[in-house]
Amino acid sequence: MRMTRYTRRKSDREKDREWSKARPNDISLKKNIYIILIFVAILGITIEATRSQFILQVSSNNAGGSGMQTDEPKQNAISQEEIAKLARERFLILHDSKDESSMAIARNVEQVLRYMKKEYDLADVKQFAKPDPQYMTVIVTIENLGMLANLDAMMQYAHNGGNVFFSRMPEYNDSLYRIYRKLGINSINSPIVTNGIQMTSNLLIQGEDAKIGADSIVNSSIPVELDRQAKVHAVSAENIPLLWETGYGQGKIMVYNATNMQSAMNRGLIAGGISLVNQDFMYPIFNMKVMYIDDFPAPFRRGIEPSIYREYHKDIPSFYRDVWWPDMIKLAADYDVTYTGAIIKTYNNRVAPPFTDEEGTDSNNLITYGRDLLKLGGELGIHGYNHQSLVIDQETASHYEYKAWPDEASMAESLANLDDYIKKVFSSYDMQVYVPPSNVMGEEGRRALKKTFPDLRVIASLYAESESTHEYIQEFSVAEDGIVELPRITSGFNRTDIQDWYVTNAITSIGVFSHFVHPDDVLDKDRSNDNAWPELVKDFQLMLEEIYQKYPWLRSQTASEAAASLESYVQTDVYITHTDKKMTGYMNNFSGEMYYILRTNKKMTNLVNCTVEKIEEGAYLVHATGAKFEIGLEE
Repeated sequence: MRMTRYTRRKSDREKDREWSKARPNDISLKKNIYIILIFVAILGITIEATRSQFILQVSSNNAGGSGMQTDEPKQNAISQEEIAKLARERFLILHDSKDESSMAIARNVEQVLRYMKKEYDLADVKQFAKPDPQYMTVIVTIENLGMLANLDAMMQYAHNGGNVFFSRMPEYNDSLYRIYRKLGINSINSPIVTNGIQMTSNLLIQGEDAKIGADSIVNSSIPVELDRQAKVHAVSAENIPLLWETGYGQGKIMVYNATNMQSAMNRGLIAGGISLVNQDFMYPIFNMKVMYIDDFPAPFRRGIEPSIYREYHKDIPSFYRDVWWPDMIKLAADYDVTYTGAIIKTYNNRVAPPFTDEEGTDSNNLITYGRDLLKLGGELGIHGYNHQSLVIDQETASHYEYKAWPDEASMAESLANLDDYIKKVFSSYDMQVYVPPSNVMGEEGRRALKKTFPDLRVIASLYAESESTHEYIQEFSVAEDGIVELPRITSGFNRTDIQDWYVTNAITSIGVFSHFVHPDDVLDKDRSNDNAWPELVKDFQLMLEEIYQKYPWLRSQTASEAAASLESYVQTDVYITHTDKKMTGYMNNFSGEMYYILRTNKKMTNLVNCTVEKIEEGAYLVHATGAKFEIGLEE
């Protein structure tokens, strides 16, 4: 502020002194009032400036803030001629093309190996003779072992140093009787129904206590008595062995005595099983921890929620401002969480133009919470103009009690209105992340999104499978149109055994924790399991605390940062070779860093272009920083 100085006449100064002497208390009081008024004015200006569009428009993610891929040259560690000479890691998936259960398990195993960047072959049991010794492991997905033309050849392959993973309960028949002692079994009985899964080892990383309750999963299993050499990794609620390994000759055999390996949520069992039957086994992971808040920032419902008012004496918007959001901020700070918000402008049901009605919107929420989110290092994404899923199929829309959009143009127009709404506050911020309402989206919606938001890089829906046929299911990948598919795996503030199971399996197989919540989970009796916020926040805190303590190495990222990591992973070609004393990794199209899980019982020596961090007994995180890296091993 520029100050203007001036000199008053002597008579005026004398009058002032006389007046001051006459009323010292009055002038002191007036000075204090002026000081207070000036302070209040400055404070008001500061607060208004902080909240103003002028300040918020400075926020930008244009200059690399998103963490998306750069044009820096990639590194290559090995030539194509050298690759051809490598002793490559190779697997065989044995399936029955006429058996849908076998094919479902085979597809699941195939996806795990793709994520691991391992080479594999698929073989139909009807055209299969015997395993080639080149294969590190044969994963068997058939039930009837009698379909094998030469079962003895399979067992001889294991005896000579190969590994066999029976990923499905073998059928109780003569073929099983022929080999059951070789599978580490002393006695067997007829199959029964078993309930639940309880881990008894760290086959799942940091998952020795992981379980699915007896009321959540049912399997068919064979009651077995195992010999002393067998190592049990999981049992049922009835204490029947479900997963075990045993040595056979120079090789190993892993048996899954259950029938649900086709589930994507059991991929950790596949990854862990493959890792433990193969000595000194290493595979790349994404290494990311991502947290979404759907419908945030968005208008909060007005009024009183009785349970909230009884607990806090606040209406709904005040509860979110004074209780819920401060709690969420504290959790983020305490447990290294970075939020990606998904903006909603309005909750009206309009699916046809015009989209100009401002009723039900709340730009103050966008300003206040959007600013806070960015200050926390988080990210703003979009959920939609409203909460109507971008589909034109009425059957799909009706399933969620939504309205179908009449056409793609209407979707695009509504999204353009959302874009205008956001740009009035964040004019320099590129929206790169889209979260489909109710995880539902059609091809028309995808096209409308790309048309309206040309900087869109990420779609975040659901991982791998769902009970609903309407939801948009994803694998972690880069689509043909260049958009990164970045699914979420778990959701909600409640912590459950099955939620923990999904988390542990995902971290074991791909190194990902990806979770989402909604602010109004607190108001929904089903999603909150009829718990109030004190119970929900305690449960949520325990979940985040356990992730933080068990997996402190996971990188906390925004969705677009995670997408950049995924792009780098997808583009990198990986080749692993190893001897008893050394593991060597070669990477082409390498961007500068890559993360791996290493399962070994050996000690680490002579690290080249990498660091190794112990996760738990027999499990390590490898951070590779050079296109070629080496890890020395010793007994």
